[in-house]
Amino acid sequence: MTIQDVANHAGVSITTVSHVLSGRGRVATETRERVLTSARTLRYRANIHAQQLMTRRSRTLAVQIANSVEASGSCSLVPNSEYFLEVLNGAAEIANERSYALLLASPTSTPATLAGFAVDGVILVDPTGEEAWFSSPVKPKPPIVTTGRPIVKQRRPLVTVDNDLEAAAMQMLDHLWEQGYRDPAFITTETTRSYTWDLTQGYRRWVAERRLRERVIEIAEQPTLDDAGQALASLLDSPRPPDSVFTSAENLALGALHEARWREISVPGQLGICSAVDSGSLQLTSPAITGMYVHPRAVGRNAASALIDLIEEVGQPPRTIAIPVDLNVRASTVRKAQGTPSTEK
Repeated sequence: MTIQDVANHAGVSITTVSHVLSGRGRVATETRERVLTSARTLRYRANIHAQQLMTRRSRTLAVQIANSVEASGSCSLVPNSEYFLEVLNGAAEIANERSYALLLASPTSTPATLAGFAVDGVILVDPTGEEAWFSSPVKPKPPIVTTGRPIVKQRRPLVTVDNDLEAAAMQMLDHLWEQGYRDPAFITTETTRSYTWDLTQGYRRWVAERRLRERVIEIAEQPTLDDAGQALASLLDSPRPPDSVFTSAENLALGALHEARWREISVPGQLGICSAVDSGSLQLTSPAITGMYVHPRAVGRNAASALIDLIEEVGQPPRTIAIPVDLNVRASTVRKAQGTPSTEK
């Protein structure tokens, strides 16, 4: 199929089809949709090299993941977490659908480093706001979309894909309360990123509303299972140990479960354990661990879609794109019979 076939099918000129497919020029929304529908119907695939020459775009997106959790021994580019892999999978799906390539940048890559690749836009995963992308003098600066908002305020407006983790944390704690837990503690990494900040705020707000003790253990980023175990040990060795522990990531929950097993503490009888990030690994433990599913693939898909819209100037994405959170209740926090079991996401 050629561009002429698309034009004939949509009942428009070749120029109009060119403007729609390249993202250049002003085209009425109805006409744009008709052209795109015709292109999909005819399974038209544009000549990428020709588009690159015409639009002066590389059709390449860069993704940079903050190195905030323990790195895998085989690939330090991707932290050892199912969440980040699913974000990448989602972004890759949209990039492929819209004929873009995805470049995975190391956590230390700077705008100057990637200038040679002439990337059209950047997805920053869990930035603090102090990354070089926000302060670099390199111009022109490519469009940026973040997953999670930067804690450090930025001068230029950003498009952010995020979950309401403060509300989700309170939902998790409500579940613990319903199961009879009255003294929850919270183990988290440093609150320099929005997801840990929001979870901590949700925990503190929930505890304050019930006039309970606040116990937050903050450990350094890139924690190991041993780090999480030591954090729980400090709580269990205190004069009044907690009856439950909420963690900001799945590896922290796994470390807490290992520590509880070593101490022969019954889970969930003596101690409830749950995670703010769900993953397949939490379903393989005994007992399986309660987690919050934040739909990481949808996060990646929405981030890539919004970024390409910015690049191609197809409307203006909302400043914040909200992704829902689902609570997956499992045996690690269930003390009472459940009326209706949760649906795994």
